[in-house]
Amino acid sequence: MGLKKFWGKQDDEVYEEQTLSTMEKGDLVDFDLKTWQVIGYNTYDYDGFITREWELRCADDVRFLEAAEDDGRVEWTWTRRIDLQQIEEDVSGTIIEKDDPPPDVSFEGRHYGAVESSAGLQRRGGDERAREFVSWSYESKEGRLLFILQWGERDFAAYEGACVEEYQFTDILPGGKV
Repeated sequence: MGLKKFWGKQDDEVYEEQTLSTMEKGDLVDFDLKTWQVIGYNTYDYDGFITREWELRCADDVRFLEAAEDDGRVEWTWTRRIDLQQIEEDVSGTIIEKDDPPPDVSFEGRHYGAVESSAGLQRRGGDERAREFVSWSYESKEGRLLFILQWGERDFAAYEGACVEEYQFTDILPGGKV
């Protein structure tokens, strides 16, 4: 009996290797000595520039992995949601008053300078309905990233993290539906 038959694989079956870019809800991936499960997927459309984001969970820890492709190169960011109130400056108050956040912010003793701002559309889980948002990006001297997003007049979210490399993620496996 051949290995294919022993393992239940038929001759006409083709194994498609999982990659970060092809992950779907329920899939599993190892990163930083932990196994994470994909629990959500979003796309962001910045006037035709599309980024993709996977929401991952390991126990009670939730992170976001975003892929932005530019000139054939994919840049990956790994972030966690933070409480906007943890940022030392009054970000939401400044945005409401001046339509822009402060040019510099501090979080957990680290200083971040503004890099860019963009407006776009978020689609959750491949849904055709989209939510408009505005995003502000910050970077620290150490290369840490901080993002502030605004939906509507007073709905804000903040995320902090860093750039990561695709090779840091291993053992991508199909999982059950979440």
